[in-house]
Amino acid sequence: MSMKRSDGLNEAETIDAHKTLRCEGFSITYQLDGSHFEIKPPVELGEGSCRSLLTQRYLQMTDFDLQFNRDIEAKGEFRTPRTELIFCMGHGIEWGTSLKQDYFAIDTGESVLLHGGVRSENCIYLSGAGYRFLSIDMSPAQFERMTSGLTEDTRLQAGGGAGLFFGKNAITPSIRLILSQIADCSYSQGMRELYLEGKMLELMAVYLNESLFEADRISHTVKLSRDDMESLRLAKEILQRDYLHPPTLAGLSRIICLNEFKLKKGFKEMFGYTVHAYVIEQRMQRAQQLLEHGNMTVSEAASRVGYVNVSHFSAAFRKKFGVRPGEYLISGRQRSLGTRM
Repeated sequence: MSMKRSDGLNEAETIDAHKTLRCEGFSITYQLDGSHFEIKPPVELGEGSCRSLLTQRYLQMTDFDLQFNRDIEAKGEFRTPRTELIFCMGHGIEWGTSLKQDYFAIDTGESVLLHGGVRSENCIYLSGAGYRFLSIDMSPAQFERMTSGLTEDTRLQAGGGAGLFFGKNAITPSIRLILSQIADCSYSQGMRELYLEGKMLELMAVYLNESLFEADRISHTVKLSRDDMESLRLAKEILQRDYLHPPTLAGLSRIICLNEFKLKKGFKEMFGYTVHAYVIEQRMQRAQQLLEHGNMTVSEAASRVGYVNVSHFSAAFRKKFGVRPGEYLISGRQRSLGTRM
């Protein structure tokens, strides 16, 4: 594969976009190269597609959306070292790799980061199961350059050799929003690539911030034990789930068995929000999703995310996104109309 090198990356920071996919019952080996590709299974085996985009900065995004009519054994090869960030939005799966004897597993609503070298992989897709994954690939050297100085976690500097598998993490509401925006992208040609590359970088930043770097942000002004941090993560999960009717600060403190001082200070240090601000953040992210396609009024969206006063909702929305919800609603309808045309 040849592409013009206008990005300033050296050869160690690029990835070879060539992959192979071999499935029992497929008549050929699919060679996947170039900046775009799409493959579909033969109709007698199943339905769906596997689509991929390789940007000028050598970030590769693959959208895997397939369902098979019978159990399928698949094998794949990575000819150069790769760092993969994978999000599972459909049926979970187990797969083996030449870098590790045990099988990896990922379930619905989970994400994993695989930072490793040249490898082969194999898995079995079950008949009738709907598989939906979105992955972001880059070279380990590029990943290490992007994360250099952000954390003291030495695991992030070990790619390209034996390979490392990072623990699974739940797909959070903020990550789910970005995944939704990627799926709903209505741009075409070069503008689409520019938009999706930006979303890939945003997805990487949010994932790393939420999943890997939390411990590094703990300030010396509040001493938190491992149990304290687990309690704070529980508080975050509760607020993500119950943002419409969140518990009071005192109530949340009792639920997670942590005093209010540590709850307030620790939550801010770990997640970058006060407890109240985090509730507002969840409401605004949900409101944006509701208004994205222009299928409801501003008043309806405000009510759905817990606001009785529409003016208060509008002020919070504008503070978060820089536009009034009514303006965002109109632009959403225009995007939807443009997509249908």
